[in-house]
Amino acid sequence: MSSGPRFVIAEPRHGSLPMLLLVLTLVTGVIDAVSLLTLGRVFVANMTGNVVVTGFAIAGVPDYSLPTSLAALACFMIGAAIAGRLLVDKIADRGELLRASVLVEAVLIAICLVIVLVRPPVVDSPPTIATAAVAALAMGVQNTLARRVGVPDLTTTLISMPMVGLAADHRHTNRPAVIRRASAIICLMAGAFLGALAIHVGGAALALGVILVLLGGVALTAHVLIRRGPDWEN
Repeated sequence: MSSGPRFVIAEPRHGSLPMLLLVLTLVTGVIDAVSLLTLGRVFVANMTGNVVVTGFAIAGVPDYSLPTSLAALACFMIGAAIAGRLLVDKIADRGELLRASVLVEAVLIAICLVIVLVRPPVVDSPPTIATAAVAALAMGVQNTLARRVGVPDLTTTLISMPMVGLAADHRHTNRPAVIRRASAIICLMAGAFLGALAIHVGGAALALGVILVLLGGVALTAHVLIRRGPDWEN
């Protein structure tokens, strides 16, 4: 294992993986900006929020799409199941798993980009529901990846527990944990800001393009680190 520099936001055994997961947290903010602002007020990454949104839609609250919410819920689970069986069960190295999972995620987001370029989002239209479903598949893969990588506080989608940790564990926490939790919160918010800005400037297609650039950067970085000699343990 390489003796190169290590990041200070997690235990040494995680090496560079926390920084890559923070970029995926940024991706989460962008993709949920796309889904909330263009696909019918649905979450495709945060299934806790999507369960609530589905409840609103069932109750008949205006501007919430029940078909899109249900499609996202189902496809998120399918994406997680596929990732578990085809990736997590077959790839032992966490870095190689990250590289493979991000490449799968990028392919799925590219499909979303093609759909919105051909048919701009219209709430409850079949292409828009399909976009949300494919994006949820991608995020199911990402969540399964984050669960297997297992860096504390970096699930890439949920920040409730990191926020609780910052507030409640101040007497029993260390500096790396504080930085890690704060970074997760900042990255998710920054991703949402970036996604909203991209949508304002160029619509959902531009925001999805931003996601592809971020995913490409993560995959390339993981590949370089693996070739050079990973600085993480398994």
